[in-house]
Amino acid sequence: MTILFICDEYPPGKNGGIGTVVQVLGRELVKQGHRVIVAGLYRYRYGGKDFEIDQGVEVWRKRFGLNLNLHENHRLYNLLEKSPASIRRNLNGKKAFKKFISFIVNVIDKEGVEVIEIPDWNNFTFFIGFTVKWPNFKAPLVLKSHGSYTKICHDFGKKPKKIVADTDAFLYKRADAITAVSDHTAEISKKIFKPNKKIKTLYNGIEVSSTQPALNRMPRKVVFTGTLIPAKGIFQLIKAWNGVANKYKDAELLIFGKGKTSELKKLISKEAISSVKFMGHVPREVLFNELANATLAVFPSYSETFGLAVVEAMSTGCPVIFTKRSCGPEIIQDGENGVLIDPDNVEEIAANIINLIENKDLQEKYSKNGRATALTKFNISNSATEHIRYYQEVIKQFKQLHP
Repeated sequence: MTILFICDEYPPGKNGGIGTVVQVLGRELVKQGHRVIVAGLYRYRYGGKDFEIDQGVEVWRKRFGLNLNLHENHRLYNLLEKSPASIRRNLNGKKAFKKFISFIVNVIDKEGVEVIEIPDWNNFTFFIGFTVKWPNFKAPLVLKSHGSYTKICHDFGKKPKKIVADTDAFLYKRADAITAVSDHTAEISKKIFKPNKKIKTLYNGIEVSSTQPALNRMPRKVVFTGTLIPAKGIFQLIKAWNGVANKYKDAELLIFGKGKTSELKKLISKEAISSVKFMGHVPREVLFNELANATLAVFPSYSETFGLAVVEAMSTGCPVIFTKRSCGPEIIQDGENGVLIDPDNVEEIAANIINLIENKDLQEKYSKNGRATALTKFNISNSATEHIRYYQEVIKQFKQLHP
């Protein structure tokens, strides 16, 4: 089968979870004998090659906006991206999207693409300056709900920006089929968009880490990994950590992920300041090694659609603390393969960190059971097979409707 993924955050740039999911799934599909093409519309500041082959996955990065040949964090890029929509439309916005669609149509025709998968979060739609409407193609368009911008706004009671909200709504209406990465995400998306199609849950698969759990874990090393935004519960974790650090003077909190740190640092007590280390964005193998040696990892999220970082931590044998909200109970059986906490309860977060630090037997239980869950329920090989089975059903239905 020839599969086209539309994705504008494919690694090795500073990608989010969607980019990792597409890469891992694409590589596995290639291993299973399928052809995988990835195409996305990228800002010039993202970097990366315009075309490359990644372990058999053919990756195309088309561009929009202006190529200023500046450092990716240069403030001029930020100024342009915050300019009025009318300016962004004309700064290679509409023109770039039109060329991108022509490219996709050409790939479908020439390469015999049988199915297209697109996420409900596409970064370029925030910067391009107009409501994006995807045309019909000669292959079915499968929308995968990772958690749209509109859903995130819904979760936090915020009013979404009209251009992006309209883009989300049109995509849910336009899609030939819809999947979601968790039951929770499927239910919320149904409530918001009211699609006339059933939403199929297909859990993300992960490459189970080849890094073996450490025989002797670091006694008081705690890891957080994720984007440094309130939705991930990082602010609550910092508040909870002050109490942990006060009890254990040699404890360490390693924070991995992209985002601003200035407001977070204001929350750290004087006593805890030396124990918190912001590690930034690191290669996955580095992160996996840290997780394998850590005492535990904490993810006190307010909003999660799947919890990729959590499952990856489990795959290394790292004991995890996750959220009671959103999809948390779909991933963790509380007290069996990890712990579930309320992100609003700072005392509960701190108490569970301390309990795991002090309880070696509990560490080993969550390590063993968590890794077993990752190896079975979320194994990428099984996930890829499930995706192909679903794609085949969608293709069959599409051909019946479009003979």
